[in-house]
Amino acid sequence: MNLLKRQKSIVDVIFMIAVFGVFMLSALFVVLFGAKVYKRTAHDMTRNFNSRTALAYVTEKIHQHDRRGGVDITIEDGKPLLKLTQYINSDEYCTYLYEYDGYLKEVTAKGDVALLKSAGKNIIPLCDFNAVKKSDSLYYFRMMDEEGNETRFYVSLYSYTEPADEGESNDE
Repeated sequence: MNLLKRQKSIVDVIFMIAVFGVFMLSALFVVLFGAKVYKRTAHDMTRNFNSRTALAYVTEKIHQHDRRGGVDITIEDGKPLLKLTQYINSDEYCTYLYEYDGYLKEVTAKGDVALLKSAGKNIIPLCDFNAVKKSDSLYYFRMMDEEGNETRFYVSLYSYTEPADEGESNDE
């Protein structure tokens, strides 16, 4: 009685190979599924980062210039420009935010200097930037990235409830 020395049959070998094959296929499907989930998650994170960065950037720039006459929207070549004005030593400086050549761009220049759109610094990729002044203290923005994802938001100014800054006119 030699129970420990059992002879292996061909069926045992085929069964072990089949179990190993099922294990390998399962592992392969888990890896492929995980890669697809990772790719989608990374894409969504990039899209959210771009839209939130653009939103936060525009909002913060507006809040930095939140004073009477500090924020305005102008139209040039049929496209809106967000014009942010500040005074330094009684000299006017304007910061412009606009879409040009597939990017949200920013350029700052002295108030009497003509705007050269190509000179702006690239902030974030955008294919469309729209700005509308809804009232004296409310602005609406719509931005679209290169994949067609839209970000829409409103920004409210607080300066219309506060007195005007020194050095600026009160002629409004």
